[in-house]
Formats: sequence, C-alpha cells, structure tokens
Amino acid sequence: MEFKEIIAQLEQFKGQDEYENYISGLITADRVNKFIDTEDGKRLIQPKMDSHFTKGLDTWKSNNLEKLVSEKVKELYPEQDPKDLEIKKVMQELENMKREATRKDLTNKAMKLATQKNLPVDLIDYFIGDDEEVTTKNLETFEKIFNSSLSAGIDSKIKDNTYIPPNGKTEELSGVEKAFYDINKNLK
Repeated sequence: MEFKEIIAQLEQFKGQDEYENYISGLITADRVNKFIDTEDGKRLIQPKMDSHFTKGLDTWKSNNLEKLVSEKVKELYPEQDPKDLEIKKVMQELENMKREATRKDLTNKAMKLATQKNLPVDLIDYFIGDDEEVTTKNLETFEKIFNSSLSAGIDSKIKDNTYIPPNGKTEELSGVEKAFYDINKNLK
C-alpha cells in the first residue's frame, strides 16, 4: 500500500472524533516551531502577530498614553499658584521702579556734571549707563570728543573768516575799532 492510498482512506474519516484525535497528535509544538521558522511559516504568522501587536499598542495608548503625557506636561510646566503669580508680578513692578529711580538719579547727576563742564544737556539721555561709574566715563568721553570738535570748528571759522578792512577809509573810527587799528597800524 502506498502513502497516497493511506491518505485517501484517512480522508474518508474526516469529521469523526478518532480522526481528529489522530491528526491532533501529529501536530506538536516542535513541529509548529520548525514550521514557523521557515519562510512560509513567517508569512503565515506575521499578519497575525502584527494585528495582535497593533491591538495591544492601541490598548496601551488608550489606557496609559494620556496619563503619561499629562504627567510630562505638568513636570515641564507646573501649575503656578495664583499667589505665586501675583508675587512674581509685584516683584517685577518693584524691580522696574528701582530701575526707574536709579535712572532718574543718574540723569540728575549727569545733568549736574554736564552743566559744570558746559556740555549740552539735551544729549544726556544717550550717555546714561547702568551705574554712576559707567555714566561718568561716558560723559568724560563725550566731553573729550565735544571739546575737540568744538575747538576744531572754532579754529576753522577763525581761519575762514578773517576780516580785512578796506583801504582808504575816510570816516573816523571810534571805540574798539580805533583801538584795534591803533595797535595794528600796518593794517591801515
């Protein structure tokens, strides 16, 4: 008897308990594992594993993800007590007031110093620093630049606008002009 004949005879008993018990005895864990390790077995089992994993992941997300995200958000951005917010606001206002008072004091001192040194007070706001030392240094630098620029401008005007009186003046000079010409007789 050939194997094909045996299979044909077994097919006659399909659906009976004895047949089912015999066939189930042929399927063992070792045989199933060997089949799963083959390419055909992987192709057969992979879609089932993927659907099982996807279902498990969806369940985990619905049960745990929102909680984890909420905890992380609270960790990164803790809820502040309204009292803490109010204290922070008051502290900021106090700091602004201190800064303004310091700036006013520095402005007054700078104006006083600029007035003493005959500097233009309209530009004082541009030279006020964070503290008195920086403000004083800024004004000293401004004074040097302003005075050198003023001196250069005056020298330039004096050189450009020299007065040469006309020759042959017939009218009488008086006061300052006469004294000037008396001292500088070669100009007449």
